[in-house]
Amino acid sequence: MPHRTAKQPIILGITGDHNCGKTTVAQLLEAHADARAMAFSDGIYAEVAKAFGCCILDLASRLSKTQPQRLLALQNCTDKDFVQCVQAHAEGDLQTPRSPLQILEWWGSEYRRTQAPDYWLEYVRSRIAYLRMHSCRRPIVLADVYKRNEAEMIRNMGGTIWRIKRPGHEQRTTHATSTEHLQIQADLTLHNIADVGHLQHLVLTHWHELKRHCQPAAGTSS
Repeated sequence: MPHRTAKQPIILGITGDHNCGKTTVAQLLEAHADARAMAFSDGIYAEVAKAFGCCILDLASRLSKTQPQRLLALQNCTDKDFVQCVQAHAEGDLQTPRSPLQILEWWGSEYRRTQAPDYWLEYVRSRIAYLRMHSCRRPIVLADVYKRNEAEMIRNMGGTIWRIKRPGHEQRTTHATSTEHLQIQADLTLHNIADVGHLQHLVLTHWHELKRHCQPAAGTSS
C-alpha cells in the first residue's frame, strides 16, 4: 500500500451491490473518522436538479426513486440536447412522466458518457485535486464505485477499494453499472451480516488499520 505525504488525504472507494450498505459505511466514516463523503454520482444529481428545476433530495429519495413523476417529464428539462438524446431511443413523448432513476441513468450514461467516456471521472478528479491544492487533509470516501475505470482512478491516486457484501441483497438490474462492479478487485471485503453496530465495529477496526498503513514514511517531508 503506497505511503502518502501529510498533504494527501486518504482516498477510499467503496463498491458492492445496490443497498448493501455502501452509503451507511460512508456515513459512519463521516461521523467517526471526520471523512468527507463524495460520490461519482454527485455531478449527475446536481446537473439533473438544475436542468429540471428540482431539489436533489427529490431525486435521491428511495421511496420515490422508481416512481414516474410529472416534474421529470422531458418537457420540463431546460437541456435540449439531453431531450433529443432521450427521444432518440426512449418510448413516450415529452409529456410522459419519468422516474428519477431513469432520468439519472440516462443523464449519467447515455448522455454524458456518450459525450465523453471519462466525464464523471474528471468531475471527481477535479474535486479531489482542488481539495489537495488547498491542503485539505480530511479523508475522502467515494461510496459508489461501480465501474472499473472509477476503481482504476482511485488506485492511480493512491487510494484503496473496499467491497461490501450483504446476504440477500445481490440484486441485479438491466443497467450496466449493476454488474460491472463484480469485476473490480477489492483490497478488503466487509460482510454486512448483522446490525449497524456490528458494521460500525468492522468499519472502524479496518479504518484504523488503513490509517496505520497510510501514515507518511519516516523521513518523508510534508
